[in-house]
Parts: sequence; C-alpha cells; structure tokens
Amino acid sequence: MNGVKVLISPLSWGFGHAGRMIPLALELRRRNCEVIFAADSQLVQMAEKELPGITVMEMPGFRIRYSRFLPQYICIFLQLTAIVISAFRDHRVLRRIAKQISPGVIISDNRFGFYHKEIFSVYVTHQVRIPFPSGLRFMEPLAGRIHRLIISRYDLCLVPDYPGDINLSGRLSHPVKRLAGQDRPCGIPAGLAYMGPLSRFALPDTGPTEESAPASAPYVCLVLSGPEPQRTLLLEKVLEALPATPVIVLSATPVHGNPQPFPAAQYITSPGTATMRRVIKDAALVIARAGYTSVMEIASLNRGAVLIPTPGQPEQEYLGRYLNSRYGFVTLEQNSLKPLASMADNSIRQSAGNGDDAGPWQNLPDPVPFFENAINLLTEQKKK
Repeated sequence: MNGVKVLISPLSWGFGHAGRMIPLALELRRRNCEVIFAADSQLVQMAEKELPGITVMEMPGFRIRYSRFLPQYICIFLQLTAIVISAFRDHRVLRRIAKQISPGVIISDNRFGFYHKEIFSVYVTHQVRIPFPSGLRFMEPLAGRIHRLIISRYDLCLVPDYPGDINLSGRLSHPVKRLAGQDRPCGIPAGLAYMGPLSRFALPDTGPTEESAPASAPYVCLVLSGPEPQRTLLLEKVLEALPATPVIVLSATPVHGNPQPFPAAQYITSPGTATMRRVIKDAALVIARAGYTSVMEIASLNRGAVLIPTPGQPEQEYLGRYLNSRYGFVTLEQNSLKPLASMADNSIRQSAGNGDDAGPWQNLPDPVPFFENAINLLTEQKKK
C-alpha cells in the first residue's frame, strides 16, 4: 500500500469508535500510506494527540443524545430520523471531500453513509446483528437485513474480533446457525472478514506516561466512558460503593459534579495511551462500561474487569451477559453494585501480581494473523 492515500472516519457516538481506529491508522502510516483522519470536533483533540504525523481534519457527525430516565434504545429510536439524515449528509460531504483530496481507500467505522461508489470503501463494525431488548427481539431479523443492506454498499466489511467460537462479541458478529448446504454463516454478509480485536494498547509504548499517573499503592481503576447523564451516574454509584477504596478514574473529558465527598478518588483527564496502559495494567481491579472498545483494550492487556453495562443499551447489556465469567470478566448491573466492595478488597489483597500471569484471557487466539490478513485485503483493493 505504499503511497496510498487512506481516509478514515469513525462514528461520533463517544470516543470508542475513534479509539479503535487509532491502531489501524498508525499501522497504515507505518506502511507508508498517507493517512487522513476525519472526525467530529469533540474527537479531533484526541485524534491529534494519539496520531502524531497524521493529518486530522474535522468532519461533523451526528451526536446521539441519551436520557437519565428513558431506556437508551428508546432514545435512539426517537432520533432515528436524524440518524438517517446524518447518513445522507455524510455521503454528500464525502463526495465533496473526495474531489478535494482524491483518496484511494475510504474506511468508515459505523458511519452508514461514508462510502463512495468509485473508491474502494471499507466498513468496520462489530455489530453485524443489531441487538434488541428481549421484548423486541422479533425485530432483530429486520434490523439485521437493513444493516446488511448498508454493508453491501461497501467493498469490504471488517469485524474487529476473532472468527469461530472463541471471540469477544458473541452473536453480535457471529452466526447462530449455518444455512443448509452453504459455507457462508447465516446472517453474515458476503465480503466480510474478521480482523482480530483492535486496541491502542497492543501497539509499542512510544508515548510518555504523564506525571499524574498513580504510585504503586494498590488501587481500583474506573475507566469512565459513555454519554451523559449515564457517565456521571456510573461515577457516583461506583464511588458510593467504594467510599474508602483508592480509585483512579480515567476519563476522556472532565468529570462533572463535586468529587470532594470521595477524597480517595484521583482523576486523570484525557490520559494518553501510555498512561492508560500503565494505570489499567497495575490496577488491582478494573471497572468499565461494557462498551466493545473497552472490552478489546482491557483484554489486550491480559486483564479482566468488572463490566457495568449502560442501562437500556441492548448492545452493552448483551455483551455483559455474554462475557460474564469469560476471559476474566464479571458483569454487575448499575443498580446492584454492593458486591464491588468485597471484590475490590479481595483484589487489593491479592494485588502482588500485575495481571501478566496465566489467566482465562490466554485462551484467546493471537490477533496478529487476522490483522495482517485485513491489511492484505486493504492492499488488494478489489472493487465490487
């Protein structure tokens, strides 16, 4: 791919989609590609910090709004019209950008309209199947067909997970059954390849560790992510469950509210990759949302975690159920965090190790061959 100009743009629903595009962008640059990273304004600062030497441009995206009271899937449904309009706007803006910069490859992380008929276009997603809550599960086949129609607009679909039964995303991107007499799994579109989990932490440690990184005393790490108001609710409930426990809070944006009632908490805002890697690896216990990027990054460090799904968000609720008791992950509901105190105490007492010992995560395959295959598919650039 020497000299190929690659335009990458992630969905702007939080920092997770942008975060998992970082290792792909850096690898493409290492292979002498000219990489341009197009992101919403709230992601530009993060991208510029994590992608030195790569051109970062602002491209507005749709920002989902969540509620403190309504289930998240209802919030998404109420904004469905705006999501569709945003996809058409992305497609129109991309056509204009393509005339200006003439990319050879376009990579979209879940931006539905970010494809071009005349340019090799790649779609990255871990949700080939769109999960619904149990009472609306009958709608999943229809949503899956619509999503596969979107995927069919692209020349290649890459799934950041392992193929087969040992994987991190379960039925979100893997077949439940196979069609009789066919090799292609049921519900999985043609032109799809598994690229292995994507994680910034799997890259060589090239950045400095900020001075605000914690000392060696045992502590619990809370990776604070997701949209408001649920982000602040998670912080409050975790700190209430661990009032006297040292907690390091990693947050991409400043924390809302008054942290004074919890003097044992330390906040690190906008941590770099090196700092996040160190804090998570050295923590006695890690707590995080069940967002898929968080899962991939924690697993890449040979760590498990306590996963707390965002209430009313079917994807995270499914991942929480699927990963519970797998690969070192344990899932708790946001309104039932009483076990956290005893889990933290036990982990701190056993914190002589640093997470590198043999554990259930070692059953996961080596991601490198899958990533290399994905890069090779990008190199081939076979248009449909």
